[in-house]
Amino acid sequence: MTELWRLGVEDAAEALRTGEVTSVALVQAALDRADETEHVAHAWAYLDREPALAQARASDRRRSEGAPLSPVDGVPLGVKDVIDVAGMPTVAGSDSLRLAPPAASDAASVAQYRAHGGVLLGKTHTYEFAFGQGEPPTRNPRDPLRYPGGSSIGSGVAVAVGSAPATLGTDTGGSIRNPASINGLVGLKPTTGLVSTQGTIAISTTMDAIGPLTASVDGCAFILDAICEPEVRAQAFDGPITAAVELAQGARRVGVDRGIWRRWGVSEALQGSTLAGLALLDDVEIVEIDLPSLDLALVAGLLISLSESVEQHRSRLQRAAADYLPGTRTMVATGALIDADDIALAHRVRAALRHEIERTLQTHGLTALASPTLPAAAPLLATMAMELTDAHDEDSLGSALRMLSAANLTGLPALSVPCTEIDGLPVGLHLLGAAFADAELLALGRRAERAMSWRSQVPLDPRG
Repeated sequence: MTELWRLGVEDAAEALRTGEVTSVALVQAALDRADETEHVAHAWAYLDREPALAQARASDRRRSEGAPLSPVDGVPLGVKDVIDVAGMPTVAGSDSLRLAPPAASDAASVAQYRAHGGVLLGKTHTYEFAFGQGEPPTRNPRDPLRYPGGSSIGSGVAVAVGSAPATLGTDTGGSIRNPASINGLVGLKPTTGLVSTQGTIAISTTMDAIGPLTASVDGCAFILDAICEPEVRAQAFDGPITAAVELAQGARRVGVDRGIWRRWGVSEALQGSTLAGLALLDDVEIVEIDLPSLDLALVAGLLISLSESVEQHRSRLQRAAADYLPGTRTMVATGALIDADDIALAHRVRAALRHEIERTLQTHGLTALASPTLPAAAPLLATMAMELTDAHDEDSLGSALRMLSAANLTGLPALSVPCTEIDGLPVGLHLLGAAFADAELLALGRRAERAMSWRSQVPLDPRG
C-alpha cells in the first residue's frame, strides 16, 4: 500500500471506510512525517501528539461499531495558528501571545470538524497575526531560499510535505490561495458566510475567510463539507457539497481578461502557460472579457481591512505594543488614520465590484473568471518586496494581493488549483465565481486537476 503520509483526504477517507487503515495509523504516520521533515519544513507551531492519538482511537472505536460520524471521521487536520483549538495555544506568530493560556473552546470551523469525527493534529505557523510581516521559520520545501507563501504559510507547507493530508488556513487578501499556488496545492476561499470565522484572531470581519488547503480538489470538497455551517450549506446546496460537485460536471464557459493580466505584471510565459492549461479542459469555452474594475479591489480592500484591524487589536496593543513586530504595529496604526469617508467609499466600491463581477458572469454565462493565481512562481526571499502597496513588481506581496483581493472584498468564492510551472516551480490557476458557486468552482477545478496532472507531485520530500 502507498505510504500513509502520501494519502490525500479522499484516499484516507476511503481507506478508513473499507477498514484498510485505522485512524491511529494515519495520525501516527502524519506525526512521524512531521518528525522527518520539520528540521527543514518548520511547518508546525504546535503538535498535540497524545490528544490527537486519543481522538484517533475514539474514531476507530466508532468505525468498529459501525457508527462513523462522517466520511472524514478519523482524518487528521492541521489548523493555522490564528484559529482556536480547545486545549491548544493560539500564539498567532506573536510574542504578545507567547504566555497566553490554551484556548478554552474551539473556533466554529474547528468545532464542526471535531463534530464530524476529524482529528486535530496541531497548529501551523503563520506570519504575525496573519498580517504578512516578519519571517516565520517555515521554508519552501522545493527551495528554502524562496518564498513559501503567506500568511497560511505552515498550513501550505505541512500538506506539501505530507505531515498533514489537509489544513485550515485564513484568507484576508489571498492567504489560502497564495500558499496553494506556491506549493502546488488546492486552496479554497469559500463564499463569505459558508464557513464561520468565529473563534479566529481576525484582521477584518468583512474580508476574512477560513478554508481548506489540500493536495486534491476532492479532498478540498470533503474538508469544506466538514467545516461549513450546516444551515448555510443546506440553503445553498440542498445537501453535501461533495454531491453538488458531482452534479456540476457539465460544459463550462470561463472568462479571461488578458488586459488585466498584463497590468498585474504577469509574464508573457506565464500568460501563455495558463492559457495552454485552460485549453486542455474538455468542454470549456474561453470567453474574452474586459473587467478593469478588478484593479479597485486592492486599495478598497486595504482601506477596509486595515481600518477594521484597529478594533481587533486595540486592547492588546494597549497592553503589549512592544511585543508586536514594528511592521504589524505600523499596519494597525495606519488603519487608525483612515478617514471615515474613505472607508465608506471603499464599501461602496465593494458593493459595486461585486455587482459588476456577478453581472459579467451572468451576462456571458460564465462559471468563473480565470487567471494565474500569482504573477510569478515563488520569488527569492532576499529580493521579495513585502510592502502591501508595492503592486508593480511580480516579486512583491502587493502584486499577489492585487490579483487576489477581489474575492475577499466581494465575499465571492475563489479557488486555486495547480496549473503549470515556471523554472520547475508550481503556479496556480485562479477561479473566481458567483456567490455560493463553490461547488461549481470545485467541479471546474477537478477538471483542471485531471487535465494538468499535478496531483502526483505532492506530497514531496523537502530539500534542505
